[in-house]
Order: sequence, then C-alpha cells, then structure tokens
Amino acid sequence: MSDVVGSENIFPREQYRFPQPGRLEDDWRKWGFGQVIVGYGLSLVASIVTLSLILELTNYGKWDDLPMWGVSLVGLSQQIVLILAVVISAGSFGISLQKDFLLQSKKSDVGKGLCYGIAAQYLVVPVVTYPFIWIFDIDANRISEPARELSDKATSPIGVIAIILTVGLLAPFAEELFFRGLLYGSIRKRGDSARNQKLIVWTSVVISSAIFSAIHFQLLLFPALFVVGMIFALIYERSGRLAPAIWAHVGFNATTLFSLLVLD
Repeated sequence: MSDVVGSENIFPREQYRFPQPGRLEDDWRKWGFGQVIVGYGLSLVASIVTLSLILELTNYGKWDDLPMWGVSLVGLSQQIVLILAVVISAGSFGISLQKDFLLQSKKSDVGKGLCYGIAAQYLVVPVVTYPFIWIFDIDANRISEPARELSDKATSPIGVIAIILTVGLLAPFAEELFFRGLLYGSIRKRGDSARNQKLIVWTSVVISSAIFSAIHFQLLLFPALFVVGMIFALIYERSGRLAPAIWAHVGFNATTLFSLLVLD
C-alpha cells in the first residue's frame, strides 16, 4: 500500500497514495460533507466575529474603511478555521493529514507547482476570461477591480507584509487543504467505483471547482476561478500529493500580487 521514499521526500518518510475513486469497503476516512459544511460555516462565523470586534475596538465604521491589517485579520481568522476543520477531520474521523489528504511533498513540487500557477495566471485566465468579456460586453477593468481594491489598501510596509502573508501564502495553504483535500476528497470517495472511476474523478473535479469558484463571491471571475480550480484539483489527483497544488496556488496568487504591488 505504501512505498518507503528516500531523502528527496520532505515529509513524511512514507509515501501514501490515493485510494481508488468511489466508495471503499471499510474506508477509514469517516469525514465527509458534514465536516465541509460545518468547517466552512464556522469559518464564516469567525470572519464575521473578527470583523465585528475590529469595528467595535477601532474608529473604522465599515468593511470598506478597513486598512490592510484589518482585512488580513478577518481573512486570517477564516483561514485558520478552514485549516483546523481539516486537521480535526483527519484527527477525529480519519488517520492523519498525510494519509487522508496526501499532505506530502517532494523538493521538485515547489518549482513545478509555482510554474503551473504562474502559467495558469498568465495563460489560462486570459483565455477563459476574455471570451466571457466579449460575449457579455463587460468592461475589462471590472474583472481586476476586487483585487485592485484589496491591493490599494496595502499603503504601508505592514500592509504589504500582511497581504503577502495572508493572500500569497496562508490562503493557498488553507484553501487547498480545505477545497482540494476535504471537499474534493469527500466527493471523490462517493459513487460506485466498480462502474467508472474516471467519471467519479471528473465529477469530483467539476463539482469541487464550481464550489471553490462560487465561494469567492465574484461573478465576473467565476469562469476563470472555476477552470483554475479544476487545474489545481487535477494537479492534486495526478501527482498524488497536495503540495504541488498548494505551490501552484501560491504561484497563482503571487503573480497577481506582483502585478498589483510592483508593476502597477
């Protein structure tokens, strides 16, 4: 079931593999959609509570008034809860993060993942987005407006550090753990594995990516985020490790931050 891996592997020493898609007899993974719903629901509660505390303890009147450090704290609270949801799911309803969600890495995953993410940003997003803009006659500036509004808040060194840490590093880790690990895994382990395993995988990729795109609440970015979510899920599936998808997500977000903070 497992192979012993040499020094190329960063963690763990034992290389776990994806179980076959579909329902398994005596499946040790007892987590599922219940943990997904509760985890995401609690993450929203955490962000709302954090926002309310910041507004109560400061002179800022509403979300739009918050500086970058405040926005980052709200995002941080949500990201921490998403991570905890996966950690608790593995600890209480599975075996470990490594075995349940393939949280394992090789040194080569960093470079490959970053290249995938940068390519997705520069190649895939325009290919998906511009036909959408042309068909519905949308102002192209509206597509980047949410990200630009966020980066405009980073007006101090603390703000720049905050947006890099939360958007560039922590968000990819939290979202890949939750949406690829827990959500994608919950869908992937359902269905009749004896019929069509490829269908189960592709159904899981599409559904999890649609949910991933929808929860960003940015209608104009839905097509691009949907396709990018599929890319991350396929990287996870094909590599059998979550790390390449995490690094791809880091590369994707970092490319956006670089364009907004440095090039603009």
